[in-house]
Amino acid sequence: MMNNKFYYLPRSVNWHGSNARESLAKNLSQSIGQLLSQSINQDGRASLAVSGGRTPVLVFEALSELNLDWSKVDLVLVDERWVDASHEDSNELLVRQHLIKNKASKVNFMPIKNNAKTVKDGLILCQQSFQKIKQPFDVVVLGMGTDGHTASLFPCAEELNDAMNPNNSESYVVTSPKTAPYARISLTYKAISSAKNIILHLNGSHKLKVLELAMTHKNAEKMPIYAFLEDPLSIYWSP
Repeated sequence: MMNNKFYYLPRSVNWHGSNARESLAKNLSQSIGQLLSQSINQDGRASLAVSGGRTPVLVFEALSELNLDWSKVDLVLVDERWVDASHEDSNELLVRQHLIKNKASKVNFMPIKNNAKTVKDGLILCQQSFQKIKQPFDVVVLGMGTDGHTASLFPCAEELNDAMNPNNSESYVVTSPKTAPYARISLTYKAISSAKNIILHLNGSHKLKVLELAMTHKNAEKMPIYAFLEDPLSIYWSP
């Protein structure tokens, strides 16, 4: 493990680094498993929110093999594009292919995409269904884009102020980024920051430059990831 934290990261950040993506994914999956097990033992249930993209695939595969009472785990997505679950850009499809299988096949998965005709109507149904999920989340795993967005909290989205408002009590919000395709539904800042454990999973040296830039600007409107760097956060990174 490469546990030397970079100088620009605040004290609130716990740093976990590895030379290989495979070993990092294994370590991260085991850490998530331990946190979920603790919550099951304490509360009888646990909740996990995960992000999409290419980065978490190895973690999903490792999680699917964990010995855990998955029937007591609520699984949700941090964000989702408003596309059918069979669409190649669907985060739901990614999770079903790589996580909801093997030992994790009995997890209680609550997808974001539903049968509503519009994303705004879909948000209403989403909010209603997610009232059944254990909150605050026990574990939220975030990713980060090169523009400093996380979840679907894009700096170019008109809905960003509402999504980042700490007084917004809703768990999810519609966002329409100008620099990325599809309307989306995303967890709000409040829902993410209220989680018991927040993890940022990154691959590649270019992502370190993004983190450094975020710490330089110190502006969550320009780089939304900054809002989470000043809170207790665990970063798992590999080259």
